[in-house]
Amino acid sequence: MKTILLATAFILAPVGMASAADINEVLPIDAAYSWSGLYAGVHVGYAAGTSDFFIANPGVTRPLDPDGFIGGIHIGFNQEMANRFVLGAEADIAYNDVDGLTSFSSGLIRSEIKWSGSARLRAGYTFDRTLPYVTAGVAAAKYEATLITGTPQGNILIHDETHIGWTVGAGVEHAFTDKWLARVEYRFSDFGSQDLSLADGVNTIADVDLQTHDIRVGLSYKF
Repeated sequence: MKTILLATAFILAPVGMASAADINEVLPIDAAYSWSGLYAGVHVGYAAGTSDFFIANPGVTRPLDPDGFIGGIHIGFNQEMANRFVLGAEADIAYNDVDGLTSFSSGLIRSEIKWSGSARLRAGYTFDRTLPYVTAGVAAAKYEATLITGTPQGNILIHDETHIGWTVGAGVEHAFTDKWLARVEYRFSDFGSQDLSLADGVNTIADVDLQTHDIRVGLSYKF
């Protein structure tokens, strides 16, 4: 009886090994995630701005410092290199509920960032599905300042210009699935200084500058 059992086991062993090999061939093996490709998404965040309103004569400087919430869309492209570095380009535009209010001799000045956007390069190093990155590029913002007079003549728009500058930042992005990506990002943007719109043609130096610190979270879909 023992001889029969040993013979049966000896005959069936190769069959079992072959079946296990077949199963290993059929079961999928997880491949490393690829960051290469086009993506698009949405983002929201908070912006804290610093802005100075300056008139050389009679020597007036007022901090406008708008702050508030932002929300917008972005689109970009990544290329993952063989050494796990990821290079890419991204553009974004955001609607801004960012404003400030400061006192002035003849009333109040309200500052508003109407919209902002950028075109940037990105570079990062991937840890499979997690991508820390840095980013830098050109930035623009529509900036307005209004003198609130409180008189029957109404308010006076004293500045209405598109500021062009630069932006730098860093963030972390994670691929929760093969298609859906989430991120958190910090950005500093310097939109430069523009002449005060109302001072055009007036014999004095008057300008407004603008910088912002942004914290953003976003969700993207990879095509």
